[in-house]
Amino acid sequence: MGKLHCLDVGCGDASVIVSATSTFLVDCHNIERYENLLPTSKKIRGVFITHQHRDHYSGLDFLRRKGYSIGCLIHSPYHRRYGDASVTLEEWTEFASDRDYFESKGAAIRAPYRQVSFAGAYWDIDGVKFWMLGPEASITSSGTRELHDACLIFRADHGQRKCTFTGDASDNNLNWVARNTTRICDDILHASHHGSMNGADLDFIKACKPQFTVISTESGVHENVPDAAALKRYENNTSQLVYRTDVDGTVEWTF
Repeated sequence: MGKLHCLDVGCGDASVIVSATSTFLVDCHNIERYENLLPTSKKIRGVFITHQHRDHYSGLDFLRRKGYSIGCLIHSPYHRRYGDASVTLEEWTEFASDRDYFESKGAAIRAPYRQVSFAGAYWDIDGVKFWMLGPEASITSSGTRELHDACLIFRADHGQRKCTFTGDASDNNLNWVARNTTRICDDILHASHHGSMNGADLDFIKACKPQFTVISTESGVHENVPDAAALKRYENNTSQLVYRTDVDGTVEWTF
């Protein structure tokens, strides 16, 4: 048995996966609001940071101050360039400080691209299988690249349930995955970019064939987030329900 908690953290992202023996985080914005979901041992098996924007990694500072350990910290393989407008130097430096701290405390650090072979999972651990679907290396290293092109896209399988996480992946990132992946989702889709149109790639949404879509968002924070046309795409291509955390609150599944 296990649980997936897609948390209501405002216009940011944080999810908690709990297996019979371990806890995993997928992004961690405002995770301090949900400390009750974290292990009392303060040992977190894995933390996935889809990309280095504060509304996805900010909870690392809380985990650091509260003495949590991380077994493996997995983050976007992006390489920031001088003057890069897609991620501020302050964010880049802040994330690096937290990453380096946890590495000094024994965390394994990984910055993966899409896995080369799908004969087995990228990471098969404690009853959860993680499949690294993106980013594709050629997109993340292109001359026109930006941080969302290097956002992690991966699926977590636990028992009969599956959830595909997209962080704030760009249309370029998502569309490549859609055109080159045979089994993206077919269960729970954690939608990209808080319901923005940039991240609501129609080919990707259709290829996912989700039964449920979760949009972690908060209206009024950014213009056109969530976007009405993007919401319509999710509604038209989700077979059962589309959840918005600002309307429905935290969404939970038992595995």
